[in-house]
Amino acid sequence: MVKNNIASKRNNRIKKPVGDMIADCFNYVLLLLLSLCFVVPFVYVISISFSTEEAIGLYGITIFPKEFTLEAYRYLFRSGSVIIRAYGNTLFITIITTALSILFTGGLDYPLSKELLPFRKGFMYYVLFAMLFGGGMIPTYLVISKLYGMKDSMWAVILPGAYSAWNMIVMKNFFSRLPNDIEEAALIDGANELRIFASIILPLSKPIIATVCLFTAVAQWNNWFGPLIYLDNTETPTIMLFLRGVISSSLNIGNQFETTEVPPTQSVQMATVVACTLPIVCVYPFLQKHFASGVLVGSVKG
Repeated sequence: MVKNNIASKRNNRIKKPVGDMIADCFNYVLLLLLSLCFVVPFVYVISISFSTEEAIGLYGITIFPKEFTLEAYRYLFRSGSVIIRAYGNTLFITIITTALSILFTGGLDYPLSKELLPFRKGFMYYVLFAMLFGGGMIPTYLVISKLYGMKDSMWAVILPGAYSAWNMIVMKNFFSRLPNDIEEAALIDGANELRIFASIILPLSKPIIATVCLFTAVAQWNNWFGPLIYLDNTETPTIMLFLRGVISSSLNIGNQFETTEVPPTQSVQMATVVACTLPIVCVYPFLQKHFASGVLVGSVKG
């Protein structure tokens, strides 16, 4: 008798009303259609990258390549020194910028999360003002290239991207939700603020750190405008400048970024798009869990 009552309660709890089931089906269909809107164009890009130019002209764009070939990728990596150097420069900029972003953002947000910090609101208003009102492109260029003398230096791209006011707000909200009892216990045991931050706060902040890392890494990997105006030296290209040159048909891959009258083919252009986006696509699944939880926790409390 008792087992039957438990089973009936479980069935009643699991069974959903018809209206909720219809709403769930509508949401699933809507999300599926939205997912297809994002996935199908990328599938077309991959298909073109593995197709011959004759097949593209004859059959048009198809989901599966009609005439499979690796010629575009052979041509793309034929000048291995150029694309490998572009990959190396982009990885260097992305890794250094992400590490500095965690250092600068965490170092500022941890004190700002404490209500006893003097002039706390003033610092917050200062950061928010800088987020809402920028200095403009020309003053920023003059400060970085003329005042700091970082023209043709990777630091001209790294330092401006090492801090974000949005990341600061999200991380500060996360720090504000951490219990104060842990820090008080560590202070009683003799730990200083720096030791508490490095040994307690950072290990507890893996979700928000993963979130900030993903935001910063994606932004720096996709950054093409900063390197375009600051890096005039073609010996230090980035992968997005490499992609821009191929897409604009002004790049001779086999001749070290010099222009050519013969434009790259569609398959080579799409192969370059795949080569530039593949690293981020491969990294994102490993950070997705921490990314979702970090954004959720960091956005609850303002």
